[in-house]
Amino acid sequence: MSAFFIQYKRLSLSPITFKPKLGMLFNSFEFLLFFPLVLFVFAFAGRWKWLVLLIASYTFYMSWKWEYILLILGSTIVDYLCARGMEASSDQKRKRLFLGVSMFSNLALLIVFKYLDFFISSVNSLSSSNLALTHLLLPVGISFYTFQTMSYSIDVYHGRAKVEKHFGRFALFVSFFPQLVAGPIERAKDLMHQLRNELQFKTAYLIPAGKLFLWGLFKKVVIADRLALIVDPVFNEPNAYHGGILAFASVLFAVQIYCDFSGYVDMALAIAKCFNVQLRQNFNTPYFAHNISNFWHRWHITLSQWFRDYVYIPLGGNRGVKWRWYYNLFITFLVSGLWHGANWTFVIWGAIHGGFIVAEKVLPKRNISPWITTPFTFLVACFAWIFFRANTVNDAFDIIASFADFGGLQVFIDDLLKTGISKLHVILAMVFIAVLFLKDAWTNWNWPRPAFTLRAVYYAFVFFSIVIFAADNAAPFIYFQF
Repeated sequence: MSAFFIQYKRLSLSPITFKPKLGMLFNSFEFLLFFPLVLFVFAFAGRWKWLVLLIASYTFYMSWKWEYILLILGSTIVDYLCARGMEASSDQKRKRLFLGVSMFSNLALLIVFKYLDFFISSVNSLSSSNLALTHLLLPVGISFYTFQTMSYSIDVYHGRAKVEKHFGRFALFVSFFPQLVAGPIERAKDLMHQLRNELQFKTAYLIPAGKLFLWGLFKKVVIADRLALIVDPVFNEPNAYHGGILAFASVLFAVQIYCDFSGYVDMALAIAKCFNVQLRQNFNTPYFAHNISNFWHRWHITLSQWFRDYVYIPLGGNRGVKWRWYYNLFITFLVSGLWHGANWTFVIWGAIHGGFIVAEKVLPKRNISPWITTPFTFLVACFAWIFFRANTVNDAFDIIASFADFGGLQVFIDDLLKTGISKLHVILAMVFIAVLFLKDAWTNWNWPRPAFTLRAVYYAFVFFSIVIFAADNAAPFIYFQF
């Protein structure tokens, strides 16, 4: 396995393409050399363990583009000084000023690097103007670490988090490499004290961490990257295929993005565990959700909690009249969609989820079997994923319209082979998806822990599947573009 490229999606309003950059990924040969070295030095670093992790984190991030370490440093310095300023101030207006500086600096980074060309392109489209685009390369993980530092500043302002006076440890909180580029989005109250007091190395951590890492790697390189062989050709040229394969690819993308993102998080949690750091869970069998509200209690949990605490509740939450409650919910999901990318497809994706959640609040409750509601929720999520994955809004609507031209079985097979994937790859993909479903079902329904022999067979299967069946196409983690 080798490192691979990250390329940002093309904006829907104009053909803007961001240049790919090479970086150190968890499933890369570079990381295979990097991590054991870091762990070895960490084990003998004594009271300087935090410094080893800080240097490792900056090295990890600079493997994409070294200049962008200046963005993290700038954000770290501003938020550190603003928090210290809030701590030292007794005047409420002065505290609000420090909070405003912190929020402005982080949001400015997001707007300039992530949304500026989107806004310019939108203005050009609406006004027939021809404003020049900046074509700035999106810094990997910028949405994650800016949200993490903003939550720290807000929590310090409200007294929910203690001010970290040690600049180095605060810098490590911002840049901790296992979760730096794609989460989980940590809170200061959960992570800071671990980085301050609980860093240590024990060989006992390695076995549970290794098992979790293997499962995450399996989901990424065996399932997600294999499904990309079907999903990518179909979504990149939707007009070349019929409705059957487009519907199939839409369902497969739901599985792909779950395995890709949750696989990354599993590996992140495993790596952090080696340093005795417990990161927050980010997934809990989301496709077993019985409605869309429940889905968001299971999918990207730290992001949904972030928007709940820092957008939805400040907007008023469920206080006041019902229409205002529904408005707050819907706006929160619109903003959540925009967080995912500078593309109208993401806004529509957020609107679909927000609309269904509002509908769940408005419509009377029905006692319907989860054997009905769970598949329905999965289909709603798959429908919304079409907009998330499509390159443009027009492509998404073309895909949906094509469902009417489903075609027969032979048309479906011909379209499937047109993607370039072999029948063996398709069979393997279905087998591995079945393994995924069984594992998630076991977790969701809280079945008894299997016997040692069965567990040994399972981990042997996972390990040898990675060695033998890892997809040849080295694909980026999807959420790295956000």
